[in-house]
Amino acid sequence: MRLPKTDTQSRRPSFLGILAALAMLAFVATFARDASAAGSFKLRSTEVTEVSGAWHIFVTIELTKAPLVAHQSMKFVFTRTAVYERALVDGHEGPVITRVALANQTPTVEGMDVDFADATGKIFKGTHFDFGLTRTRGYEAGEYKVEVRTADSIPIGGTQYLTLKGDNEIIDRRAVTFNAKDKSMKKVSAYDAGAPPADGNPPPPPPAAGAGPVTPTGTAQPFVPKEGFEKTQEEEIKTRPSGCGCSVPGTDERSPIRSLAWLTPIAAIGLVAYRRRRN
Repeated sequence: MRLPKTDTQSRRPSFLGILAALAMLAFVATFARDASAAGSFKLRSTEVTEVSGAWHIFVTIELTKAPLVAHQSMKFVFTRTAVYERALVDGHEGPVITRVALANQTPTVEGMDVDFADATGKIFKGTHFDFGLTRTRGYEAGEYKVEVRTADSIPIGGTQYLTLKGDNEIIDRRAVTFNAKDKSMKKVSAYDAGAPPADGNPPPPPPAAGAGPVTPTGTAQPFVPKEGFEKTQEEEIKTRPSGCGCSVPGTDERSPIRSLAWLTPIAAIGLVAYRRRRN
């Protein structure tokens, strides 16, 4: 038997109703964010030629309503999608331009202050803005994807595609080959020192340094100076006087008899005195 619902049960919110309310709230929040981010962004020209080392870009930005502050900080995001390569290849005299597609490139962000006011100070929701891109910032001739965002990364308008036209640096991709048997190759008859003589014989090689005769000039210092031949006092040796080779007692300075020769007169005087006393 099915019981009738009470008033309390009829007033209790169902689980499905809560989910529906949350979904509606999320939809309203998303719509409000998209509405605040709505706007337009357009490039005046999708192709720009390099002038004096820079590409001058003109854009038109329009918001849904005029901002509260005239100067708005915005981000211009450039993602490289292709590059125009200039290369020297075999079979061509000049450089060949090749379009090289790129993928997964790191975007380059340029932060700028965009003015939405005129000279009188009145603020508008739209403005015309221009700026320059240089090679010193890493840009080169090629194709780019351009996006505009606010300071908090909210996109403005859709994605635009820009082509920067110019001449990139030349890359040498030629192969180096050596084929001396090829008859089409022309022999180059030239010498580092000039053209060969009329008789066809190559000139003799120059003489090597130091190969000719050497003539001494001047007077060089002796290897051993004259002071080296002089004897020192320690090296002096006293030599024996010339003679028969025999030694006479008393003549040698080092003899003990000669050292007592001074006693001879004293001994003679003593002998004379002794004889007188005995007489």
